[in-house]
Amino acid sequence: MTKMAFNIKKSCFVKSATKPSHFPDDIYPEYFFAGKSNAGKSSLLNKICNRKNLAITSKTPGRTQLINFFLINNSISFVDIPGYGYANTPKKIIASWEDMINAYLSTRKKIICMFIAIDIRRGIEELDKSMINLCLSHNINVNIVMTKSDKVSKSEKTQKRNKTKEHVMGFPNILSVNTFSAKSGDGVDLILSIIENSNEN
Repeated sequence: MTKMAFNIKKSCFVKSATKPSHFPDDIYPEYFFAGKSNAGKSSLLNKICNRKNLAITSKTPGRTQLINFFLINNSISFVDIPGYGYANTPKKIIASWEDMINAYLSTRKKIICMFIAIDIRRGIEELDKSMINLCLSHNINVNIVMTKSDKVSKSEKTQKRNKTKEHVMGFPNILSVNTFSAKSGDGVDLILSIIENSNEN
């Protein structure tokens, strides 16, 4: 009998924060989600939680500047990291973002891994590599989620995925490279299975 993927039955917003003193208690296994401001990270979170507005999506990239914590099934935590790389973001905000993310990565003790959203049409870019390297420096494993897979053909989807795998071969902290679509549901069960399996170890 095939084992069913992890089922998210309950998800709720806990709090937003910018510094460790405001973070919730570090008691649950933690999975955090990162990506460029227009990569579809919030849509990814909403889809796997089967919620429309758990994570707020915005037509203006770079709008969210807080770290958002969510409790899932009263047993694990999802963390939504502010999107990076939006061209119109002021330098002062970029600097505060870097300080905030470094503080998060260096103080949380139960981080299991990161899911990084990458628009399949653009592929992995330098800022994405920097984010993966930042995780590597903190001994955090990474799952690459190539979002918006419904925007490309089946053959192009395979080609883009394989090309991304080649790009990240030098990173020892990459656990998986998979495609995803919030519209079609492509990749949802696989992401949930990754969460379930990593939480069992």
